Amino acid sequence: MPQPTRVLLTGVTGFLGQAVLERLLSTTDAHVITIIRPKGSQTARKRLDRLMRKPVFKSWRDAVGDAEASRVFAERTDVLEADLSTVESIEGPIDVVIHSASTVSFDAPIDECFANNVGGAQALYGALARSGLDPHVVHVSTCYVGGIAKGLRPEASVDHDVEWRDELAAARVARAEAEAASRTPERLHSFIDAATREHGKRGPKSVAKASEEARKAWIGDRMVELGRTRARSVGWTDVYTFSKALGERVAEEEWAGQGHRLSIVRPAIIESSLRYPYPGWIDGFKVADPLIMAYARARCPSSRACRTRCWT
Repeated sequence: MPQPTRVLLTGVTGFLGQAVLERLLSTTDAHVITIIRPKGSQTARKRLDRLMRKPVFKSWRDAVGDAEASRVFAERTDVLEADLSTVESIEGPIDVVIHSASTVSFDAPIDECFANNVGGAQALYGALARSGLDPHVVHVSTCYVGGIAKGLRPEASVDHDVEWRDELAAARVARAEAEAASRTPERLHSFIDAATREHGKRGPKSVAKASEEARKAWIGDRMVELGRTRARSVGWTDVYTFSKALGERVAEEEWAGQGHRLSIVRPAIIESSLRYPYPGWIDGFKVADPLIMAYARARCPSSRACRTRCWT
């Protein structure tokens, strides 16, 4: 009797990952191994088990009963507790990998975005290779990897000469550089002066606290702006599409380039479901169409460009 397909799934706690897991469990006999990091006091296994109570599994639970759904979920899922960007090895056998883990914010800090979308892919394919595994990898990307360009773009490797290793290395040290820049006497004086004007009457401790909060906020804003500006400087609209394009290049070089099987999937906007698990299902609102967001910013009456998702 043939053994069930063993699927390694990343990004299972996200919107797309939840939908993929539900389909694998409810329509196939696949055994699913997930890579999940612990979060606070929650273990990776607990985070996976909590998904069973989410609406994505309701139709399946209603169809087979809670007891049967819980049994199948427990028997056909395993957890590799690890941060994707630092995973070292993966126990086989693995037949298929669906790599859907991603930072999906268009305005994410550059170090966080690159750690997940570029470094995560590098670590995953390196771990698979070190473990001696040869699964068919399905790398989930986005149709916006084409960047700022006119005309039709073929369903082929994105044509660019940006070196992903250099960009990843620069992103990894960007926060340390921003930290150092925030501690210069000139910058610290600006934080202190602003804090004094607003909180001076409350005393020196209040001023010191506000000054340090302002310094940290400055670092955060700088990391976001660095991602946005670096992406635009090399032909992408934002750090998300930029990092996803480089993530594709990682997959091409580090996996397909080593003789392994690779499929790259480039969905457009992933919105609420049409049929499964039920019409209209969606799990949170984290991203929006870049064109819609650009239009919204242009129409925003605020005097400054904000990152708030406003809908009217």
